[in-house]
Amino acid sequence: MINETMSNEERYQAAIALEPVDRNPVFPILITTAPRLYGITQADAWMDHDVAREAIIRAYEELGYDYGSKPNYYYPMLPGKHCSAPVRNLIPGKQLGVDDLYQVDEKVLFERADYDRIAALGWNGFWDEHYEKISRKTLAEFTRMQAMSNQLYVDDMRICAERGMPIFLGVAVDSVLMAFSLCRTLSEFTKDLYEVPDKVAAAMEASCDDLIANAIQVCKNNGNNVAFIVLERGSGFYYRLPLFERFEWPFLQRYVDAFVSEDIVPWLHFDTDWGLNLPYLKQLPAGKCVCDLDGTTDIFKAKEILKGHMCISGDVPASLLTLGTADEVAEYCKRLIDVVGEDGGFMLTTGCECPIDAKRENIIAMVETGRTYRGKKGREKAPVEKALKKVQAEPDRLESEIARAVADLRFKEVMVLVESATGEGRDPLAILNDCRAGMDRVGERYSTGEYFLSELMMSANIFKKAVALLEPLLAKEKQDLSLGHAVIATPKGDIHDIGKDIVATLFKVAGFQVTDLGVDVAPEAIVAAVEETDAKIVAMSALITPTFKSMKRVVDIMKDRGVRNGRYVIIGGGPTSAAVRDYAGADAWSLDPKEGVDWCRDYVRTLRKA
Repeated sequence: MINETMSNEERYQAAIALEPVDRNPVFPILITTAPRLYGITQADAWMDHDVAREAIIRAYEELGYDYGSKPNYYYPMLPGKHCSAPVRNLIPGKQLGVDDLYQVDEKVLFERADYDRIAALGWNGFWDEHYEKISRKTLAEFTRMQAMSNQLYVDDMRICAERGMPIFLGVAVDSVLMAFSLCRTLSEFTKDLYEVPDKVAAAMEASCDDLIANAIQVCKNNGNNVAFIVLERGSGFYYRLPLFERFEWPFLQRYVDAFVSEDIVPWLHFDTDWGLNLPYLKQLPAGKCVCDLDGTTDIFKAKEILKGHMCISGDVPASLLTLGTADEVAEYCKRLIDVVGEDGGFMLTTGCECPIDAKRENIIAMVETGRTYRGKKGREKAPVEKALKKVQAEPDRLESEIARAVADLRFKEVMVLVESATGEGRDPLAILNDCRAGMDRVGERYSTGEYFLSELMMSANIFKKAVALLEPLLAKEKQDLSLGHAVIATPKGDIHDIGKDIVATLFKVAGFQVTDLGVDVAPEAIVAAVEETDAKIVAMSALITPTFKSMKRVVDIMKDRGVRNGRYVIIGGGPTSAAVRDYAGADAWSLDPKEGVDWCRDYVRTLRKA
């Protein structure tokens, strides 16, 4: 046992300031999970504000961790006028099943033409003018709703404090890039960055100070001086460093400087892999911020970079809490305490919010390990299996002009070249193969780290439009071109589609006939499509943990119906891992779309030779 000599607040403040602590703070970010622990459906918790809050307090009291993040998950984002993109949430019991996790229904909220208006009016002025166009509420109704939410938040914080549960979050605010990406959707915003970058930059510049001021005001309203900055889509997972340096980093610096000047702690919530971007954080003031990691960024590498400069929070992975054993959770937490917690500056938390279907015994193991394990200085970290990118040599120079244009993402030139080639009567199959060769080069550059997810997205858009020009000419030869069918879907419980859509395009590039079933697809429907098309490839994507069960259900139904053998099941998506692959009974797991499609192509070719 550890002899505790500090209060929760003293321990938390010392960890941020990189000062000595009696032990590392430990608190799972446990919001939507709490009702599930006590047999309360998500719909009931959404419908009854008091029920949700009492479940969260009960979990805190029974599990014995140090802090609560929010007093009620009734607030998808902490309330504040225009602190984030005004996205629509899909609610359990309404648009979703009664015990499903709420999700964001990502839609285009303003058009590319609106960038000029935002640049002229700023963030607040634009939404004061534009909000009613994208909502069934009037601006007056929205303002009243926000005022009510702010008061509820203050009331809930008071009730939690009276019950001995401290709440640390004062406001959640999107980074400028995150706010714009959510408003435009990731795919449209990425195209904007490449096609109208100056317009985007001007609009972001005009919006930054409004977002900062809005967040500061919310903290003043409720008295909690922590700003949870939502950072996801500016990372090296999505964009190369020049884009990060122009569209994310300068605005993040302004956020941090402004919040620190108001004695507000910037809690930098880094979803996705920020490994490439971590060195920039050393330019931020020391001992003032929290680097909060979600299990995707290498937290041990983060410690090497940020040791003695910034507190790190994280990063017990969602898949481990959902599928692992209590012993595995305890062992991972010990490694975190030994390595990341060495010399202080560490908080043991979940990688992002605790998954809704985390096992109770695993949450207990995390909390108890944090509270009782002293740490072993200098202990080596055990290797963790990850989906690593392959480093490949650059192949021979592309001979086709079309292939080079596709590989270099020269969209307008690709369209001109394809139209010219078809107009000259060139074989459409040869043109398609040139496009494929260029796409293969894009995939290789992604796998070697030269290109990023944004380049994959842009190339997918180029390929789709080129194929649309060629498709009428290819109709007669379509069957001859195919490696057979591939069925792809985001299974039941998840509405995310970006990763799936990219992989679907790469399957088409490789020569598959793709049956894309979309999102939130029932396992029975996926298997029915496999039977109908005789697909040899079944690909599934997930961005939230409840989808793991749906993936497993797909494989189980395939076995029951006698269609599992002779088929290759591959999974991917942010929270997936080798453990999820094994749990679901899949054949492969990859976070590299090109790598995964190559495996599928190799499998089918081997199958045909057998």
